[in-house]
Amino acid sequence: MACRVTFKPKPMYTYTLQTENKLIGESPYPMIESTSTRVESRDFLPITELFNIYTSQRLVAKRQANPKTKRNNVLRMEQILKHYGINPEKHDISQFRRVTAEGIPICEDWVARRGSNEMRQARSIFAKGWIQRYRQLGIDVSCFANWIALSLDGVEVTPFNPDRRELRSIQAQCQELKTRDKQMYLMYCLAFGLGLRSSEIQRAKFGDLHEDFDGNKLIRIHAPKSGGDFQDRPCDPAWWEEILSFKTTDDAFIVPCQEDRITREFPGFLRRRCGITDDRPVHRLRKYCGHRVMRANGNNAFIAQRALGHSSVEMTARVYCGQPQLTRSF
Repeated sequence: MACRVTFKPKPMYTYTLQTENKLIGESPYPMIESTSTRVESRDFLPITELFNIYTSQRLVAKRQANPKTKRNNVLRMEQILKHYGINPEKHDISQFRRVTAEGIPICEDWVARRGSNEMRQARSIFAKGWIQRYRQLGIDVSCFANWIALSLDGVEVTPFNPDRRELRSIQAQCQELKTRDKQMYLMYCLAFGLGLRSSEIQRAKFGDLHEDFDGNKLIRIHAPKSGGDFQDRPCDPAWWEEILSFKTTDDAFIVPCQEDRITREFPGFLRRRCGITDDRPVHRLRKYCGHRVMRANGNNAFIAQRALGHSSVEMTARVYCGQPQLTRSF
C-alpha cells in the first residue's frame, strides 16, 4: 500500500515523498541503512538537503569517497554555485539548470573559464551511483543533466622529478630529528619511509602496523582517500621496523600531537631546513618514497601502486616511471 510523507525542513519549503512496496535493496546501488520503501517523487528539494544526502549516506555496491573527501567535494560545489549567485541555503536543486546570459550552462561556463580540475571534484556528487541513489529517493535528476553530460579533460599529472641535492638535504636534516624532535622524526618516517599523506599521518596508530600470513610488513590506512573502510599497504621492512621501535601501545597514535604540527610546523621545517620549494612539502616526501620503492623493485609500478595506495597502476606509472633504465651493451 502506498504511503505519503511530508517533510518541512524550512517554512519556505514543502516537498513530498511518495513510496511504493518495492525494496531499495533490490536496486543495483542499495543503501546500507535497511528500509522497505522506495521514494518516487520529491519537489523543491533545497540544495543543502542534497548535500546532506551525499555526505551522510553510503552506497554498498561500489567503492566511494571517505567522509573528508565528500565534505571537500561539497565545499567545491558550493564555491562554484556561489560564483553564479546561487546560495545553497536558500535555493533548490532546480538552480542546477541555470544558464548564463549567453545561454551557456553554468557548469560549462565554469570549465571554459577555470578548467576541469575544480569541476571534476565538485561533480563527484553526481557520480553514477549517486544519481541512482537520488532517483531512489524520488529526486528529479533531470536538474543535473548538464552537469552529468559535461565533458572534462583528463587529469593533468606532472611526472615526479627527484633532485639529488634536495634528497641529500632531506635525509641529513630529518635524520637529526631523531634525537631532537621525535614527533617530527616519525612524521618523516611515515611520509618518506612509508609514503603516507599528511591526513594519514594524523590517524596512524602503532596497532596499524602488522604482518600478513606471508610475513609481509603492512600498515592499515583507515578511511583511505580511494574509498572503503581501510586499505592495507605493503611497507619497506626497514622503515616499518624503525617506526615500530618507538611503539608504546597498539592504541597510541604514532605521532601524538596537534594537527598544526603536521600540517604547518613540519612543512615549514621542510621548506626552511631542507630547501623544499614544492607547494606540498610533506607530499614531496611521499613522492620520494614512491620513486624509491619503484626503483628498488625493478621499476615495478604495481608494487609502488600498492605501497602508495593509488587507485590505479596507470596513475602510479604516469607519476613515477621516469626514463627507463637501460643495461650497458658493452
